[in-house]
Amino acid sequence: NSRIMKFDKTGKFSKSFGRLGSGDGEHKGRHVLAFDSQGRLFVADRSNSRVVIFDQDGKFIAAWTQFGRPSGIFIDKNDVLYVADSESEDMPGTDRHNPGCKRGIRGGSIKDGKVQFYIPPPPVRDPRFPPPEGVAADSRGNIYAGAVQDMAVYKYVKK
Repeated sequence: NSRIMKFDKTGKFSKSFGRLGSGDGEHKGRHVLAFDSQGRLFVADRSNSRVVIFDQDGKFIAAWTQFGRPSGIFIDKNDVLYVADSESEDMPGTDRHNPGCKRGIRGGSIKDGKVQFYIPPPPVRDPRFPPPEGVAADSRGNIYAGAVQDMAVYKYVKK
């Protein structure tokens, strides 16, 4: 199914929203969910190569394509959005997913949606299993990238 389901704190079903597609309020290939400090829901809509934002009632707010083809997202306490893109292709003529975009981690403010930094992916043993797929950050600004198929975690230290 292509919906997002909402439950209350006791686990009781409250509502569902969304449907299969690529229009406003639609999604396919949802991968990860995260909330910002305002309670807005950020959805990694990987198959549509975008991050989709909803309010608490499931009302569509925006869709951002500037963060790549998101496999993982994380929002820190300062409302910095981190997006792991493990599937974009940047080689001319071979673009299968998200043409013209590079794999890696992008980060920026959830206030204006501007990408403020980019971290290229680490080298991999097998190009069929490109990291990063998951992403998180700690309170010191260090970024962690999870490579699922490679079974590795990479740490990027803030300088």
